[in-house]
Amino acid sequence: MKFQILREATAKHLQDNLWLYVLSAVCMCTGVVLGVYTVKYMNGFDKSDLLSYLTSFVKSDGAKNINYYGIFLETIKNNIPVMAVIWFLGLTMIGIPIILVIDVIKGFTIGFTVTFFVNGLGLKGIWIALLSIIPQNIIYIPCIMIASVIGMEFSFRLIRDNSKRMWTKSISSKIFSYTVFFIILNVVMIVGFLFETYITPSIIRAVA
Repeated sequence: MKFQILREATAKHLQDNLWLYVLSAVCMCTGVVLGVYTVKYMNGFDKSDLLSYLTSFVKSDGAKNINYYGIFLETIKNNIPVMAVIWFLGLTMIGIPIILVIDVIKGFTIGFTVTFFVNGLGLKGIWIALLSIIPQNIIYIPCIMIASVIGMEFSFRLIRDNSKRMWTKSISSKIFSYTVFFIILNVVMIVGFLFETYITPSIIRAVA
């Protein structure tokens, strides 16, 4: 019974917010394309400088002991603040454009990183991208996209309720439910954190 209720609620959410998911996906894809073209049109000096840094990073990572605790903290610092910012922007009535910009930036980061690895390290870069960059982002991207949609939906609801002067009614319970959704998404992202912490360094070491 609970599973059926959850499934119906999920289906209704997707139906009501399909256009927001499409908009978020378009922004992320736009970011990926921008990241790819940024690598393609980088001048030789910048590309050479970054490539030498990348090569030294891969070699050093393969040579030294792995600091799992430090990597785990780094993954948290790279992702939780993004979710926190989206959560905060959803509580405002002007945060929707900024949420979409965050989606573009996320897509850009992935597009740039994957393309640079492949472009700079060839076959080795392809393996690193496939095995150590893409897997955790299979978790991160849907979580960020869902967070973006929930944030934009909540922001639209605030705008609508404010225009009808209804925003003060049960606002605390709405914010509580909204926050719980974000906490659940952050818990799901822990799977990506663990992969990036304990699996990714070993893959980079093996490839290096």
